[in-house]
Order: sequence, then structure tokens, then C-alpha cells
Amino acid sequence: MSDAARRVGGAVLWLLVVIAIALGAAGLVTATPSASLPAARPELTGKADAIVGAQLDAVERDLAVLAIKVDGLGTQARGALSALVGGNAERADAAIASGDALIAEIGVQAALIEAGLTATPFVGTVAADLHLSPAVQERHARLRDGLAVTRGLDASWASLTSGAVSATRLSASLAEHDRLVGVAAERGRAARYKEALTFLDLAAEEITTSRTLRTQLATTVDVSVLDQWLERNETYDKALRGLYVALDKVGGRVTDKVRKAIVSEKEARTRLPPDSRALIVIIAEIGRGGMNGAVIAIEEAKARLADALAPTASGSPADGPDAGPSDAP
Repeated sequence: MSDAARRVGGAVLWLLVVIAIALGAAGLVTATPSASLPAARPELTGKADAIVGAQLDAVERDLAVLAIKVDGLGTQARGALSALVGGNAERADAAIASGDALIAEIGVQAALIEAGLTATPFVGTVAADLHLSPAVQERHARLRDGLAVTRGLDASWASLTSGAVSATRLSASLAEHDRLVGVAAERGRAARYKEALTFLDLAAEEITTSRTLRTQLATTVDVSVLDQWLERNETYDKALRGLYVALDKVGGRVTDKVRKAIVSEKEARTRLPPDSRALIVIIAEIGRGGMNGAVIAIEEAKARLADALAPTASGSPADGPDAGPSDAP
């Protein structure tokens, strides 16, 4: 064999050796299980896992207390809805006042828990996988997601206490106005004008109440039809009052002033909506719908908090470094 042939053969042999080494190394990498990588080795993450796990234990305890307050908020929301539907304004006001206090406490405590989660070492950094096991990182994410559901509770409660409650009370006020004017007209037909005027005074108070509630409701719904109802009914109430005042002064006799008052009352009556019951029902449904929506939102938040504190077996890390009593609420 010539020297040239021997050199070519040696080069080919070395090439084959290099390829074999490369393939062998690739096989080793492929065969290495992912669980043995540094990010998942307990001996490398155990210390940081213990530190972060202790902090998450404290967060979880605080979150459990927060969940109790959210549950209490749901109780007050349901109580307010039940009381308003039943016409018990006093009980509704008590439930709303209790809910107002709870929503303030929930906001403060949620902010403190958020600060604790944000201050957790390593989480969210590029070195997280080198210091923390997947189980600990997943636990942090679960608690963070559970806390996130409380952020919309203030808006849900505001929806219940402003537009929804105003609508429910407004429907009751409109109905009461109609009842009082009806009683006044009955007294007037019986020539009991002073009594009729007393009931018209009470009806005027309901108009004032309705206008206040209308202002609160205007932030959530179109009140243009309601404005027309209030304006036309108030105009009619004044015309009816004018008639009864005129009749009372002359002892029920028909004078020129009484005739003018009769004409004014008739003109105002023709401008009245044919039936206010539909408007009352619509406004009541708006109120109850808004309150139902708020109650549902609070109940959903409560359920998601429970999931964060007691995850299902399929959704929680099993046998992780931080598994144990600290994972239970």
C-alpha cells in the first residue's frame, strides 16, 4: 500500500471515530430523563423551595381569611337582593352597609397579599428554574390566580349598591306614587278635599325620591322615558292639587276658577302615560338583573378562591418538594 493510500485510510478512520463519538453523545443526551436536569433536582432546589414554601404558607393562610370575607360578601349580597324583592328596605340597607365594610376590608387585605406574592424570591425571574422546583412555581401561580379574582369584586358590589338598588327602589317609589294619587282622587270624588291634598303631598315626596334615584340610575341605563314619566306625572299632580284647592275654597261649588282648574286637570291627564305599570316592571327587572349579576360574580369569585386553596388532584403537583400539610387551607 502506498503512503498516499495509508494517509487517506487513516483520515477516513479518524472521521468514523469522530462520528461514532458524536452519535454516542447524542444518545446519552436523548436518554437522559428530564427529571434529572438541574431545575428539577431536589438537592439543588430544596433550600430555595423551603424558603419560598414558608412564604407561600403565609400567603395561603391570608388568602383563606380573604375567602371567608368574600363568602360573607356573597351572604350580604343575597340578603340585600332578598330584602329589596320583599320590600324590606331597612333590612336591605343593613345588608348593604355590612357589605360596604367587607368590600373595604377585602381590598386592603388583597393588596397586602399581592405585595407578599410579588416579594417572593426567584419567582418570575430568569433564574427561577435554577432555584425553584416546578411544584413550588405552580403553587405560586395558583395562589396568584386565586387572588386575581378579587380585583373585580368592588365593581360588582358597586353595581349592586348603585344602579341595581336604585332601580329596585325606584320601581317601588313609582308604584307608591301611583297608589297615593289614586287615593287622593278617591278622596276628591268624595269631596274630602283636605284629605286629598294630604295624599297629594305624600305623592309629591315620592316624585322627589324618584328623581334622586333616577340620577343614580342614569349612570347605568337610559332614563329618557323615565324623565318623561316623572315630568308628566308631576304636572298632573300639580293640576289636580290646583283643582282640589279651588274646590275646597268654595265648598265644592263650580266657579270660574274651578272651571279653569278642571280644564287644566283634564289637559294634564291627557298627557299622562296610558299605563305606568309596564315602566315599573321594566325598572324592577333592571334592578334585579343587575343585583343578580353582582351576586353571581361574587359567587364565582368565591368558587375560584376555593379552587386556589384546595386544588383538585389532577390540577395540583403531586409528591413535590413542598407537598404536605402546607398545601391545605
